[in-house]
Amino acid sequence: MSGIAAGWRGLSLWVRDGVLALVLTVIGQVELVLMADEVVGSLPLQHAAFALITGSLVARRARPLSAAVAGAVGLTFQTLIGDAPAVAGYAAILILTYSVAQYADRRRDAVLGLLVVLAAIESYAFVVDEVNVGDEVANLAIPTIVWVFARLARERLDRAVAAEREALAAREAAREEELARVAAVAAERRRIAREMHDVVGHGVTLMLLHTDAVQARLAARDPETAANLDVVLTSGRTALDDLHRMLRVLRDTAEQEHATEDPGTLAGVAPLVERAGPQVALTVEGRVHPLPAAIEASAYRIVQEGLTNARKHAPGAAVTLTVRTAGRELQVEVRSLAAVGVAAAGTPLPGAGTGLIGLAERVTLAGGELEHGVDPDGAFVLRARLPR
Repeated sequence: MSGIAAGWRGLSLWVRDGVLALVLTVIGQVELVLMADEVVGSLPLQHAAFALITGSLVARRARPLSAAVAGAVGLTFQTLIGDAPAVAGYAAILILTYSVAQYADRRRDAVLGLLVVLAAIESYAFVVDEVNVGDEVANLAIPTIVWVFARLARERLDRAVAAEREALAAREAAREEELARVAAVAAERRRIAREMHDVVGHGVTLMLLHTDAVQARLAARDPETAANLDVVLTSGRTALDDLHRMLRVLRDTAEQEHATEDPGTLAGVAPLVERAGPQVALTVEGRVHPLPAAIEASAYRIVQEGLTNARKHAPGAAVTLTVRTAGRELQVEVRSLAAVGVAAAGTPLPGAGTGLIGLAERVTLAGGELEHGVDPDGAFVLRARLPR
């Protein structure tokens, strides 16, 4: 049984509605033949009129307004030529009324379909001498009630479909945002790995060079110490080789061109500000002592990201950059008017997405804190605190 139902649903709307139209047409024609003595007017014309009424059901879902108009024309024609008490015609009119309410995409078309049907029904009052008011009210009320309930069901379904689409769009947007966040974090971690490779590799190389020099001087005078230093040299060279291999694993093909990019330092902040233009003002508070390379690279990236966002969202706007030391902390703050007119206070800057996500990952890995958003004055502030 389920196979038959599935096969039926697999047919086109025209075929399924064509079957319904054919069934009601046959029933209507048989009714007219059986009740030929009660038919008023030309019997052949009544057959034709009823065939138009019931036959219009073939388009009730594919073209609901056209079907309603065709059925109304058939009903009007049937009324003008006489009277024929066939139930199939009335059933077809009710089905057409339901269909135009349920399947018309625009409410205007649904209302127009109802009015056309009601006008066709009311044509009866103009061809008879005496009109029964109760019958006329019922003739108009029944199709109207059918239309109202069908339209309410359609609009409720439309709202449910719209809500589902919005939910799907929201889930898709959230998924894409999460993918972008993951990609940004992964990219920043690879960048950190490259920077640390340069820094740590340089330090290990210096250690090996000095150890090699000391071993050469002690080789004749203190063979035992020289042998111990040989162990240090071997371990150091192994560590350096492992470091190179780790970087090759973390680096993908698309990043090869950036592999030689030097990690930023605090000394590189001033040239970065100069390149940004005269609208950027740099303030250094306190004495910035030499810091671990990872912290200096993070501070440089914060400044770089802050200036990039300012240039992207408000080209030419004034930017203040502050680098200060406070106890065991290094604080970096980039404040610009990039958010004026586009965001409310306390909200993140629109469009400043994956760069800030990666920056937050870097600062967190360094043991610091990162804040960003629009302050009460309407300026966008990027602020970080890093351990010294």
